[in-house]
Amino acid sequence: MQKKLIALALCLLALAACKKKEEPAAAPPPAPAAEAATHETAAPPPATPQPTVTLAAGAPIPAPGVALWLVADDAQPGKLASWTNSAVAGVTATAEKPEEQPEVVAKALNGHNVVRFDGQQNMIVTSVDISPARMPEATIFAVFSSKTDAKLPLRKLYGDDNGSYDRAAGLDNRAANNHNYTVFTGNDVIGYFDIKPNESVITADQFTKTEFNGWVNGKKMLDKVAATWEDALPNLYLGGTGTSYQEPWQGDLAEVIVYGRVLTDQERVQVEDYLGKKYGVGIAR
Repeated sequence: MQKKLIALALCLLALAACKKKEEPAAAPPPAPAAEAATHETAAPPPATPQPTVTLAAGAPIPAPGVALWLVADDAQPGKLASWTNSAVAGVTATAEKPEEQPEVVAKALNGHNVVRFDGQQNMIVTSVDISPARMPEATIFAVFSSKTDAKLPLRKLYGDDNGSYDRAAGLDNRAANNHNYTVFTGNDVIGYFDIKPNESVITADQFTKTEFNGWVNGKKMLDKVAATWEDALPNLYLGGTGTSYQEPWQGDLAEVIVYGRVLTDQERVQVEDYLGKKYGVGIAR
């Protein structure tokens, strides 16, 4: 009897094993869907705006939005390696190499100092960025003269040009209207006015992202000139346009003021009148 029971148990085990083999294997879980590759490059963060200050009460020019204010009277006569103004703290203008350093000439313009660029290698680099990315709007005032009225060699009073006609102004032979003093608009070289040798002038250069307006001794010379400036050098240079091109200014610079905004007409007139009276330059509107 015991042998029969054992044999029966073995048969049942064999039958169960055969049934298990006949059952289909469970389907494997579906593979996770592949994630679509985006390959998209994240947009660069917006550029930090160029810092400006509000001048202390009693300043002779409009107080808000000043990025740079350099006055030759603040510099000692002789070679100029560093130029600053305590009214705009933290802003520097330097020329490290001796051959780059212009000369401060005492009482050369209506009893005031000027910074004299030799037209060779003199050039100053500032810590201010006037490129459209960091300063979409800018108003630049300058009191200056040129030793020459020649269009060649190219000479620039200031700029940040690394190509594509970035923001810059000075002597150039490429203007269609034949003026010798010009401005870059991102599109082209535009004739601004005719400068005479050793004649001091006051310019007010107004930049936005899309246009340029310019005044000379209070008179409007360029009106809503179309402009499309692109990327530029990250510093404003004085006495040239920077490290990409050799266009050294030959002449004097008495004062330069940079606002990181567009001034109202009333504010612009205030600056022009202040500079005209100080340096003995006639304002004719």
